[in-house]
Amino acid sequence: MTTHDTPPAPARAADRPRRILVADDVGDSRVLLVRLLRQFTAAEIHEARDGSRALEQFRRLRPDITLLDVDMPERDGMSVLNEIRRDGDTEAFVAMVTARSEADLVHDAVAQGVGSFVVKPYSARRVLDMLQRYVAKTGDTGMLAR
Repeated sequence: MTTHDTPPAPARAADRPRRILVADDVGDSRVLLVRLLRQFTAAEIHEARDGSRALEQFRRLRPDITLLDVDMPERDGMSVLNEIRRDGDTEAFVAMVTARSEADLVHDAVAQGVGSFVVKPYSARRVLDMLQRYVAKTGDTGMLAR
């Protein structure tokens, strides 16, 4: 089986904890985003500091939510999103994290099924909005449980 033949992620098993993957190459940004996520969810939070590690962790962990910084070394967030979709995982909830808002970026991300954008600088409101979009899409109200 090649990496492109990776089967789609199964639905989240009720017996496994919810998982969030945060990928950002700037350590302070990652720490802040993780801190904000912990205000609203008790999910396991995993971190990656570049796009290659993010893709590897995505394939291994099958997180419920993946937050990808657009600009990362090795692989940028859009390239990771494209690879996730090429693997056949069209339902994975992915949010793009960026300070950029170019129309082409937004259009490409939406075309790849991005679930939300978290715009820098981070705020509790923006993170909560993203989590609420996840809940609206999946019906997983337990993601917000504390």
